[in-house]
Amino acid sequence: MISPRPIICSILSALLLAGCAIFQAAPPMRVVRIKALADLPFRTRNPGWEREARGLIEAASDYYEEEFAIRLVTQSVAAWPDQERVPSTPTLLARLKKELPIPAGDGGYDIVVAFSGENVSRILTDGRPRVDRIGNCSQGLARYIVLPTRKLFRYSGVHGELETDVVTLIHEIAHVFGAEHVEDSNSIMNENFDYRTQFDAKNRAVIQTNRGCPFAK
Repeated sequence: MISPRPIICSILSALLLAGCAIFQAAPPMRVVRIKALADLPFRTRNPGWEREARGLIEAASDYYEEEFAIRLVTQSVAAWPDQERVPSTPTLLARLKKELPIPAGDGGYDIVVAFSGENVSRILTDGRPRVDRIGNCSQGLARYIVLPTRKLFRYSGVHGELETDVVTLIHEIAHVFGAEHVEDSNSIMNENFDYRTQFDAKNRAVIQTNRGCPFAK
């Protein structure tokens, strides 16, 4: 006859080992430092534009922390360009890289995100969000994002609804970590990603593989 004490001890030991395995499997949090910029239309439509920019990044961070253990931290928010409107996102991205080069070594931030309040419906190719390139481990992760926004955003906490501009930022940050567009209509990496909130298996694996890669020099 087997006494109940050894059985209970065996069960507790198994549960303890399983708990330790889960704890050990959790990856360490990757912190990505962001310098946020806001163009003239973004600033004009909202006197609280600095808080809005921080809120967009925080909402995207909530998603990435839960899905990939990647935390997005806003290091600073600034006005740029000062008084000039740049309606074309390719032009805005080119100027961003030329006028605001990221310092070599520890410049205090990893990525520059420029928020634009220009009308994104004016011309599709001019008004879509952009990243400087698809990131990878051999050449380093991408470092510049231009994000046209559709409407005012107010951060409502970790359980807030994922609004379109937040989903767009999630999509572009995925490019930073190497994700590419897919034909899967249910994936957030589909080119028409409005209101999608899940990654396809392939891009999820890419982000998990690249999440620890260094940023480009």
